[in-house]
Amino acid sequence: MCGLFQIIERNRPVDPSRLKLALDSMSHRGPDAEGLEVSPRGPTSGKGPFFGYGHRRLSILDLDPRSNQPFHRNGRTLLYNGEIYNFAEMRRHPALADVAFSTSGDTEVLTEAIARRGTDLLQQMSGMWAFVQTDQAGGTAIAARDRYGKKPLFYYFDNERLIFSSTIRAIFTYLGRRPVMRADALNAYLAHGVIYPGGGEATHLQDIFQVAPGGFLKFDMANWRIQTGRWFDLATHVHATPAEAGDLPAILREAVTSRLVSDRQVGLLLSGGIDSTLVLSVMHAAGLQDQVHCFIGETGRSDDALYAKKCVKQLGIAARVIELGYDSTSFERFLRMCLHQEKPFPLLGNSMAMSEMYEAIAQHDVPVVLDGTGGDEIFGGYWDRQYPFAIREALRKGDWAWLRQCASQNSAIFWRTLREMATDGIEPRKLVAAFLPHPSFAVRQFCAEEVRAASSADPLTDTKLGFTEALIADAERGRLGEWIWQNDRNAMMASIENRSPLLDFRLSPFMKSGYAAKFNGPWNKHELRKAFDAFAPLPTQWRQQKQGFRWNARQFYAKNSNAIAEIIAASKVLPSRVNVKGFLEAARRNPRYFASRLSPRLLCIAGLEQTIGLSPD
Repeated sequence: MCGLFQIIERNRPVDPSRLKLALDSMSHRGPDAEGLEVSPRGPTSGKGPFFGYGHRRLSILDLDPRSNQPFHRNGRTLLYNGEIYNFAEMRRHPALADVAFSTSGDTEVLTEAIARRGTDLLQQMSGMWAFVQTDQAGGTAIAARDRYGKKPLFYYFDNERLIFSSTIRAIFTYLGRRPVMRADALNAYLAHGVIYPGGGEATHLQDIFQVAPGGFLKFDMANWRIQTGRWFDLATHVHATPAEAGDLPAILREAVTSRLVSDRQVGLLLSGGIDSTLVLSVMHAAGLQDQVHCFIGETGRSDDALYAKKCVKQLGIAARVIELGYDSTSFERFLRMCLHQEKPFPLLGNSMAMSEMYEAIAQHDVPVVLDGTGGDEIFGGYWDRQYPFAIREALRKGDWAWLRQCASQNSAIFWRTLREMATDGIEPRKLVAAFLPHPSFAVRQFCAEEVRAASSADPLTDTKLGFTEALIADAERGRLGEWIWQNDRNAMMASIENRSPLLDFRLSPFMKSGYAAKFNGPWNKHELRKAFDAFAPLPTQWRQQKQGFRWNARQFYAKNSNAIAEIIAASKVLPSRVNVKGFLEAARRNPRYFASRLSPRLLCIAGLEQTIGLSPD
C-alpha cells in the first residue's frame, strides 16, 4: 500500500515545491521510500504538456529499491498503490511470455500488462489496486481501480491540469485551495448521519472526482479530453458466474492463502465474530498460522474479545491483546481521524477502535493486516438491512416453510422486523426495509428545511429491490464502500496495509445463493458458518450475535463537552443549515441533545473544518 500523486499541466511547468508539499501530506501512506520527478518539457515541443510524478512507498513485495516508483519501462511511467496477489501466476500469462522480468514483485507485472493489453488483463488479476500509467511520447495516460475500490484514486480536471492522487488533501495542497462540500452531500449527512462513497465518479466535495470502483479513466493529452468507463461490473459478474456451495471452501482457502504473500510480517485482526475467525480457521487448516501475528482488541464492554481468545486457545495460537482505552485521547484521536478520513463519517465504536488498534499493531512492526471485511455484505450479515428483504421475498414467493422456521426459531427478530415492515407510520402495510436510520429529533428541531427534506443516498431505501439486488446494491454503492473507506484510512494512519480475503472477487457470486442460504432460523451468514466444517470448527461458528466494539459515546460527550461545544460554535459551514446557537444552548440545559444523532454530525463537520480546511460554499 502506498500513496501516489501525479499532475499533468497543459501550458506551464509543474511547480516542484507544491508537488513536494502535496506528496509530503501523504507521507503516512508510504514511509519506506519517496520518489519525486518533474519533467520540465513535453516530449516533442517546448510547449508542454508538463509532468510531475510523486510516490510514497510502503514496501511489502520486493523490498529492493529496484521496485521503487515512479516505475519506468519502455517510455512509460507507472504510479501504483496496492497488491496483485497472483502476480507470480500472471508472469506466466501468454501476453507476458516475452517479458524478461528484472524484479521479483508485482509492480513490473502490472506495468507490462497495461502496456500490452490496457485494462483487459485486470480481469484475471486478484488483488487491490489504484494506478496511473503514463505514455508521455504517445500523449496518453490510463488510470484504474480494483473491483471494490479498496484502493482510493481521486482526480481533479480542468482546462489546464489533470491531477491524480491517493488523498484529497494532496490535491488541494497543490492547488492552494480549500475543499467545499457539495450542498446535497452536506444536507444528506446532517439529515441521515452517513454519506456513502458510492459507486460512481462524484465525491462529497466540489470539483473532486474518483475513478470508480472497477472503473478506468483514459486521458488524451492532444485533445485534452478524458474518457471514463468500467472494466468490471459487480452485478454482471455476480449473475454471470456460478456459485456452487461445494466450491466455497476451496475459494476461501485460496482467498486467504494468497493474501499472505508478503516480504514483511503479516497480522490478523480477530474481532470475535464469524468472518475474521473463519480466516483464522482457514489459516490453521492450511498449517499457515505461524506466519501470522494475531491481534485482539479488548474494550471490556462486550464478549467479542472473550470469543476471540477462545478461538486462539483452542488452536494453540498465541495472540496479542490490545487494551482499547478510548477515553484519555479520544477527542484528539477523533480530530486525527477527520484529517485522514477527509469525509464525514459515523462516529461509532468501531471507527474509533480501529484507528487505535492499527496504531498499536504498528508498534510491533507488522505492516500487513488481514481482516474479515466483506462477510456481512456478501453472505448476509445484517439483520437490520438485509433480513427485511429476505422476508419480503419469501412472502412474495409464498415460502411458508422458511417463514415458519424464522417465526419459531428466531421469533423476536422476525416479528419485530415484520411489524416494522407492515407499518412505517406513513402508509400502513407498506413493505419497507426495517431499521434504516431515521431523522433525529434534534435534526427536526434545529436544522433548516433543506436538511430535513434531504433524501438518503442509502441504496436500501429502494424497497423495490429483490434480496440479491439489495446485497449487490449495498456492496456497489452502500455500506461496504463506507467500511472500505474507513479501513483504508484508519490503517494508513499507522502506515499499515489492510487486506480483506472475503472481498476476493471469486466469492462475490455467492451473493445470489438466495436468502435461505444466508438466513436460517436464528442464524445469519449460514453458508459461511457451515464453511468452518471444512477447516477447523471454532466457538464463534454458531455464535448468534457479535456485538462489535462497544464505545461509551455518552462518556465521550460528557468528558469533552466544552471542547465539542467550542469546535461546533466556531464552525463557518454549519450556520447556513443549522441553528448552532440554539442547539448549543439546548445542550447546555439538557445533556440529551449532546447524546442526539445530530451531535456527532455537527462535530464531524466542524472537525473537518479544523483539520482539512473544509470551507463554506
